Amino acid sequence: MRGIEKISKGYMYSTVLLFALATSAEAFTFDHNRTYGAAVGVPINDASSSIEIGGEPVDALYGMLSAQRSGFQVAKTEIGTLNVSLWTYVRYINSMGLDPTYIDGSGNEHDVYRRSDVQFSKASLQFKGWFLDKRIHYLAYMWINNNSMGQGSDHALAGNLEYLFSNRLKVGAGIQGLPTTRAMELMHPRLNRVDVRSMSGEFFRGSYSTGVWLEGAPYEDKIYFRTVLANNLSQLGVDAGQMDQSLDTWATGVWWNVIGQYADPGMGWNGGPYGDFENHQNVAVRLGAHYTTSNENSLSQPSVDDPENSQIRLTDGRVIFDADIFGGASLDNVHFQLLSMDAGVKYKGFALEGEYYYRHLNDFTFLDGANPDLDFSSMTDSGISIQPSYMVIEETLQAYLVGSQIWGDYGDPWDAVIGLNWFPYGVKNKKFGRQVRINTDAQYTSDSPIGNYSLPYSVGGHGWTYTMSAELWF
Repeated sequence: MRGIEKISKGYMYSTVLLFALATSAEAFTFDHNRTYGAAVGVPINDASSSIEIGGEPVDALYGMLSAQRSGFQVAKTEIGTLNVSLWTYVRYINSMGLDPTYIDGSGNEHDVYRRSDVQFSKASLQFKGWFLDKRIHYLAYMWINNNSMGQGSDHALAGNLEYLFSNRLKVGAGIQGLPTTRAMELMHPRLNRVDVRSMSGEFFRGSYSTGVWLEGAPYEDKIYFRTVLANNLSQLGVDAGQMDQSLDTWATGVWWNVIGQYADPGMGWNGGPYGDFENHQNVAVRLGAHYTTSNENSLSQPSVDDPENSQIRLTDGRVIFDADIFGGASLDNVHFQLLSMDAGVKYKGFALEGEYYYRHLNDFTFLDGANPDLDFSSMTDSGISIQPSYMVIEETLQAYLVGSQIWGDYGDPWDAVIGLNWFPYGVKNKKFGRQVRINTDAQYTSDSPIGNYSLPYSVGGHGWTYTMSAELWF
């Protein structure tokens, strides 16, 4: 297995290098117009003239709203711009139908967290634009999670800086989502559910961390890549003093519009939203692949209930650093690898989107020189998710299903969801109709391995959970 690991890492590094070189060649040799931000950057600067709102190019607008996540433009000068955007939602959760307890893989009984409450769940206020040079982009945001009010990570002030070599290539540094799965391609919040991925998607994915990255579009609007070198799999709730001495978390995603335009014009850099709100009149198909490797340390982990945590859990819900797993020995380090592949098709309001995950954990080292007698040298888990959806009423009412399954050494949990999205302003304003939605769904989980206060999932949850949400973003 170790030989395969070396081959896979070498292959992925070579692939990323190839994409970077190809993108750089196009950016500096063939891209004579040298525009900044149209293909791989958020369309917020003066050069994004190819994107129009109400028949007017973006660079001719002031005080207007961009439909492509750029928010309201509140300042536009010769030395820079400022756009402001907001995302927030209110959610009701009822999980009282879950079984009250569950048994983990070591035979220990645990209480299941059940709830029935309304929360002003999250709010993210973003400030973005360019300054001094149209190639220098900034993003700063305030993020609040009221589900975890009073905990160390109930709020965050974060952001990043990016430099655009052209509309085909850019480099960045700061807080970034790790491209570990399709749902981490920065297309949030355009999920079928409000701020909720599939159970398997939440189980396997990485989260947000501080690092540096390179992204580009080596072939027009058909192929995109993003590669990130970061501190760890999730830095939310983790301070600098908890970091180990290695910078070795590396995640890369590549996605390809095989047929048609899967994402909105100018938004291919985020992979495209779930569902076909756009009502594609011609078939659109995408393929994607993501690879992640990281050496994770016990001290550099977010707490179990931190929002957006990517705790490495087993399929019975236990965190990998739980001493019970290794006969009482305390795990210090583990090597994490994840491969995910996805495909999607959209046509006339119908979308069918699925993903496969494979995770490999090995190189276990323990505190105080412990050397437990283990009958395994690695752990592997795999999983799938599938999400069919259909716009029952064009740009107004969407029905969707979500199903996922995980296979592992400590259980094979699964979930199934049926839900509706109502876009009350969809018909009234085709361009901005998706910015407001009412969502409701019913979720059945069989021994959920994930859960925190931000999610309708509870660790060990077996039974029904119901949610209703009202979301706003611009």
